[in-house]
Amino acid sequence: MKNRVLYADVLRVAAIFLVIVIHTVSLDFGSYPVASYQWQTLNIYNGFSRISVPLFFMVSGIFFLDPQKEVPIKKLYQKNIFRIVLAFIFWSALYALIFTIYEYRTVNGHVVKLMYQAFIEGHFHLWFLFRLIEVYVMIPFLRKIAEDKRLIEYFLFFCFVVGFLNPTYHAFPLKSTTTIVERGLNLDITFGYLGYFFAGYYLSRYSLSKIAKLFIYSLGIAGVVGTIFVANVHSLKTGKPYSLSYEYLTPNVFFTSTAAFLFVKESLQQHELSEKTSKWIIELSRYSFGIYLVHVLIRFIFTKFGLTTFIFTPILSIPLLAVLLFLVSYLCVKLLSKIPFLKRFIL
Repeated sequence: MKNRVLYADVLRVAAIFLVIVIHTVSLDFGSYPVASYQWQTLNIYNGFSRISVPLFFMVSGIFFLDPQKEVPIKKLYQKNIFRIVLAFIFWSALYALIFTIYEYRTVNGHVVKLMYQAFIEGHFHLWFLFRLIEVYVMIPFLRKIAEDKRLIEYFLFFCFVVGFLNPTYHAFPLKSTTTIVERGLNLDITFGYLGYFFAGYYLSRYSLSKIAKLFIYSLGIAGVVGTIFVANVHSLKTGKPYSLSYEYLTPNVFFTSTAAFLFVKESLQQHELSEKTSKWIIELSRYSFGIYLVHVLIRFIFTKFGLTTFIFTPILSIPLLAVLLFLVSYLCVKLLSKIPFLKRFIL
C-alpha cells in the first residue's frame, strides 16, 4: 500500500459510483415532465455525474503514460487489451442472450440474428470498452509524446480543439459514446478521450501554481453549472429532455472533470485517509471494472421489483438506489471472482 497512488483509487471508485448514478437517473429521465421538480432533480444529479467516464480515462493516463513504468507492446496486448476483449466477448454475449430472449420470449432464426447483432454492437454501456481499446493500442507512441512537457501541452490543446470544441460546435452529429462498430473510426471522438488520457497524466505529474489551480477550479464550477443550466433551459424551451450538454466531450464536462481530478489529488496529498478507509477504497477500486460490467444487469433486476426513482422523491431515491446498486454489484463481482473461470472476465 506504501507505493500505491491512493487518490487514483478514490477517483476510480468515485467514477464507477457516478456511472451508476447516471444509469439510475436515465431509467426515468423521460418519464417526468421537464418542468417538474422531479425532472429538475434528475437533471442536477445527471449534470454532476458526467465526470464519471472522463475520470476513468484520466486515471488510466496516470499509469500508462508514466515514463518510469515499462509498457512493452507484447505485455500491453496480452495483459491489458486481451483482458478487455475477453470481458467484452463474455459480457456482450450474456447481455445479448438475456435481453433478446426477454424481449421476444422465444428463440428462432430471426431472434438468433438479432441476438448476434446485439452481441457485435455490445450492450449500451459496453461502448466504453471499444474506446478504451482504441486508446490502448496507441499507447506505444503516445508514451513518446508524454516524454516532453511542451509536446503534452501542445497535444492537449490539439485534442481540446479537435475532440471537444469541434463536435460541440457541430452539436455532436455522432454521440461521444458512438463506437467503431456503429459508425467506423471517428477521430474527433478518439482525440477527445486522448485529451482526458493526457490530462490525467499531466495533472498527476506536474505541479501547478496556485493561480493555475484556482483557474481550473473556477472553470470546473462554471462547467458543472453550465451543464445543468443549459440542459434545463433547452429542455424547458422544447418541452423534452435536452442531452447535448451532458456529452462527455463537451468543454463544460472537460473543465469539471479536470477540476474534480485535481481537487481529489490535492486533497489526498494534504490529508491522509485512515488505514481502514484506505483498505476499503483499494478493495472497491480493485473490483470497479467488474462493477461497471455487471451493474446494468443488476439494475435490470431492480426494475423488475419496482426499484426505480418513483419509489419516493428523487432527491432521496436516486442516491439510495445508486448506493444499493453499487453495493449489490460489488458483492456480485466479489462472489464471481471466487470462481476461477469467471475471474478473468471481471478483474
